[in-house]
Amino acid sequence: MNSDREVIKKVQGKSGELQLQRRGGHYEVISNGTFLMATHNGDSERRMVKTALQHAFSAESVLIGGLGVGFSLDEAVNHADTVHVTVVELEKHIIEWNRSYFKEWNRRAPENEKARIIEADLLAFLEKETSARWDAVCMDTDNGPDWLVREGNSHMYKTGGLQVVYNVLRSGGVAAFWSASYSAAFKSSLEAVFDAVWTEEVEVGRGGPDVIFYARKAGGTHPSHNF
Repeated sequence: MNSDREVIKKVQGKSGELQLQRRGGHYEVISNGTFLMATHNGDSERRMVKTALQHAFSAESVLIGGLGVGFSLDEAVNHADTVHVTVVELEKHIIEWNRSYFKEWNRRAPENEKARIIEADLLAFLEKETSARWDAVCMDTDNGPDWLVREGNSHMYKTGGLQVVYNVLRSGGVAAFWSASYSAAFKSSLEAVFDAVWTEEVEVGRGGPDVIFYARKAGGTHPSHNF
């Protein structure tokens, strides 16, 4: 079954073992034995950024939680209206691999002059290390609220963590959360904090669709708003 898999790197990260492997011309990252990300399809990650910026009052500043293989960052830095794109990524190895192995897929987005990549725990950064505010916050730190790669991220999907995200948004800003599946409980949690919440399904050609949860902070108007 895995005869075509080639293990490239196996390292210890802050949350355990990270394995970089190549299969069928694409790269995959495995975290503690669980599939985390791959270069073979970035449609939903790109859609997350594109839609969030379409619905935000302004598209000047973007925060991305989790670098992945760089699809979200590439979409953000190549948006005509963005000026500052900040990525917070916990694992230095993921940052290094984006600048080497994944550059064919992220189109060297980490080198873009708009991009700033910070190696840090996302919630700790938001709560203690920054006073910045963003027009869009796009979260891709796990496989979704019901499929955590890192158990320590569970707080981010609960009311306290969602309130932190709400607070770092500018008025009219939009938060987006990538997920491999739908979660009614998470949607309810978003509705308890944000002023408008909706979801989008993105077919990815394998299993069920990816699901993106969007949540808007009140303020401003935008002609494309249609919830």
